[in-house]
Amino acid sequence: MSNDLRLKIEKIREFDSLIDFSRSHIQLDIVMYLASTNTPMSASEIAKALNQRKKPVLDALRKLELKGLIRKVENNLYELTELGRNAIDDLMAILGVSEAKHVLRNSYGKVKARDMIRIVIPINYLHDVLVALGTSRNHELPLSELASATGISGQRLMMYLEPYADRKSDVRLFRKIRKESLLTKLKNKLFGTKHTDIYYRLTNLGMETFYRLTAYSRVKNSKILRLLTKIFGNYHAKLILRKIGIINTLASLAIIAISFASLSIGLYLAYIWISVSLLFSIVFLISYR
Repeated sequence: MSNDLRLKIEKIREFDSLIDFSRSHIQLDIVMYLASTNTPMSASEIAKALNQRKKPVLDALRKLELKGLIRKVENNLYELTELGRNAIDDLMAILGVSEAKHVLRNSYGKVKARDMIRIVIPINYLHDVLVALGTSRNHELPLSELASATGISGQRLMMYLEPYADRKSDVRLFRKIRKESLLTKLKNKLFGTKHTDIYYRLTNLGMETFYRLTAYSRVKNSKILRLLTKIFGNYHAKLILRKIGIINTLASLAIIAISFASLSIGLYLAYIWISVSLLFSIVFLISYR
């Protein structure tokens, strides 16, 4: 069960690297429409079928052609390449569908890409959570931090994680617990309240799944990534950038304050901080390329 889920996560991440369906539906609409018709179509025909303007369709077709998912044939018609067909076949296999046409079309013959997105997108969030928890200290993080990693609200993320945190679930990857964060503990002491925060922690099955992800292999085999993970307490790029932003803001404020007292010392510290920031930026770009 864990192995099957891991394969689904990896395949969907690969598919998302080809078609960024979390940001743009139109590319996925086009690929699925061409897969359902199995016939070369013109840009005008595709735009009409998808109820889209021709200009954004042409732009999406150009991007898909550059990615090698579609190709232009005679009379300015477009069709899926072998890579495009394989990508759709992989997605159908992940979703447990043997016949793509039955899923891609409704009774009016229109593409149902958004129905597919409702299934696929949560897997992306699941991957982000597994990576964030798997590379964090004690393999646990507050819901608020996981929401920052995935880029969605905590309430929405919790809805996606619930099937994998339920005690009765056959695929229980996470354990949901309530505890005080340092900030909440401080607030409780100051105001006499008794608030707690929601945390998620990886279960044994969750750890097994994380160990099979590509992200774990990357960290394990890279000294630079292991160092970054140790420094920032996590491997997830968004969480590292968030912490760098906080550190950079605090350091800049401190340097400005010192500059008022001594301009020469302030300039010297600014030079050091700019050098350190540049070094971290280079290391970050190389590591996450």
